[in-house]
Amino acid sequence: MSSGKLAAQATHAGRLSLLQFIKHHPERMDEFLGCHSAGSVVTLRAPTVRHLEAAREQAVSAGLPCALFEDSGHVMLPHFDGSPVVTALAIGPAPRSAMRAITKKFQVVK
Repeated sequence: MSSGKLAAQATHAGRLSLLQFIKHHPERMDEFLGCHSAGSVVTLRAPTVRHLEAAREQAVSAGLPCALFEDSGHVMLPHFDGSPVVTALAIGPAPRSAMRAITKKFQVVK
């Protein structure tokens, strides 16, 4: 996927994960608004959708907030024909130490 498409998909997943976290922990919203930072954000590349799904399962098992994002309706041939397709997983907000066991197998996007 193009770098622009990748950035958009990562942003969609990250926003969804944060919104779900705030929905379940509204008392912590000021923690993110008051510090002028949402912490570090790192974009990693997964080799397959199955790797994303496995990482999501690990995050859920660890009690970490996460969101698997599915793109649909957008056409960008040859990979995006308008059919629903899983494109991104966001994990967090959570401490880096809590996510490391899940994310260490993925490579940083360059």
